[in-house]
Amino acid sequence: MILSSYRADFWYAFLAATILVLGAAYTLWLVKRVIFGAVANDRVAKLEDLNPREFVVLGALALSVLALGLWPAPLLDAMRPTIEQLVHQMMTSKL
Repeated sequence: MILSSYRADFWYAFLAATILVLGAAYTLWLVKRVIFGAVANDRVAKLEDLNPREFVVLGALALSVLALGLWPAPLLDAMRPTIEQLVHQMMTSKL
């Protein structure tokens, strides 16, 4: 995008690159404060970590996502008739 804007005008490309760098710097600053910063609220500091039931539920969800990422065939097989119908409708002329 920056290269394309450079072809249109140098100042557009300069503005886009500056905004990109400032956005990345702000994101890094935000992550540093949120993840690695001190807890400022006492109510938040009193919160506990996951209990075993929540850990099991989140672990099952994570394993499901991993399984579908490695072997997506069951999900794709379930979606195939709908996708074929959609493609057929799009390929058919509406005239």
